[in-house]
Amino acid sequence: MSSESAFPGAPATAPPIDRSLWANLTVMWRVIFALIIRDSRTRYGHSDLGYLWALINPLLQTTVLVLVFTALGRRVPLNASLPVFFTMGILPYQFWHSSVSRGATAAGSNGPLLSYPQVKVLDVVISRVLLDFSTMILVFLIFIVALHYVTGEPFSSWFGDPLQMVLAFSSLIYFAFGSAVFSSGLARVFPAWHEVFGYLSRPLWFTSGIFFTLQGLSKGFQKWALINPVAHMMEWIKSAMLPSFHSDVYRPMFILTTATVLLFIGLTIECLWRLTGHPDGVE
Repeated sequence: MSSESAFPGAPATAPPIDRSLWANLTVMWRVIFALIIRDSRTRYGHSDLGYLWALINPLLQTTVLVLVFTALGRRVPLNASLPVFFTMGILPYQFWHSSVSRGATAAGSNGPLLSYPQVKVLDVVISRVLLDFSTMILVFLIFIVALHYVTGEPFSSWFGDPLQMVLAFSSLIYFAFGSAVFSSGLARVFPAWHEVFGYLSRPLWFTSGIFFTLQGLSKGFQKWALINPVAHMMEWIKSAMLPSFHSDVYRPMFILTTATVLLFIGLTIECLWRLTGHPDGVE
């Protein structure tokens, strides 16, 4: 006798859950996409300036640096205009910085969402990195078009080696993702990490190659700057994008190794957090 006839009115037995890799990836992508939509509305949708702030912030930084360098009679250490040179440093750095900063709050600020079994901290981190990267690319395109029509900056100023550009930006995503996962894990065991990173990011802004190139530094300064993987990343992007600039100082393997180590540490912390019985979203 079937269970249906034995218990009239009882719900039918649920079909077996498809545990295939493709099914799991599909569910994960749907969760990530929903988180991206939710995060974009939360971050930019509360005020009229919300979406514009993603453009205003780098524009203000670029304008200030251009004015300061112009007033001091300084030139960038290569054949490129000041706005192009600074934009190529400011936007990638802001993307990395935002990924780390927002990765640190991925668990703490999403407690209710993380109570759902389909939503994991890693999903939140991935969604935030993808949203930040999409924002960076959009702002890049706006800058390229605006500078062309306002100042006459040629489109060719922004595009050097296409293959290196793809490799550099792919590595930037991986580096930002590894850093964000590490930041998320560290914030689970050290809640003050978000504030600590806020203080650390100030000297990092000055030492990450936003307004200089590693190749243009003296040997004494270059030795210390090469310790910073973010400076290697900025140098790689400028070398790939600027047609008139080629650097042989940066080390792609240093960037990728650092990203992998940070990712491994972050995932290890996440696994240990789960094994010790801590629920998601609880700091």
